[in-house]
Amino acid sequence: MAYIDEAILERYISRDELIRLTDDENSGSVNSERLNEAINIASNEFENYVRDLYDISLFSSPLPDQLTQIICDITIYNLYKRRYRLEMPESIINIYNLAISQLSKIAKGELQINLPKKTTAGFIKINKTEDDRIFNKDTLDSL
Repeated sequence: MAYIDEAILERYISRDELIRLTDDENSGSVNSERLNEAINIASNEFENYVRDLYDISLFSSPLPDQLTQIICDITIYNLYKRRYRLEMPESIINIYNLAISQLSKIAKGELQINLPKKTTAGFIKINKTEDDRIFNKDTLDSL
């Protein structure tokens, strides 16, 4: 699910820059397919960090500003990476690393966000049966 669109992204990067990063055909406009691909990659990366603690199916639109900025920063990084893979601007790398750091803190529960948390209790899945025990109840009782 994409949490941002071109209009939201243009709050963080100019339209001219978006054109420069997506327009391989020199048409003079933003290539929506390339832009949407970068947005979807960023949205998926965001979800990968928060899905264990938060119920992503209940997220409302728009997201809180802090999360929108994180997704925009990751999207911009992906657009630059596509164009300048070997010569990434240091500022873009630093902004991306900060966004990932914030997502890591959210995933660890160190940074709280105002979104619906998962309500299901955790569980442990095992593949052992009672027959797999080395020391059964009778053996332990006899000790």
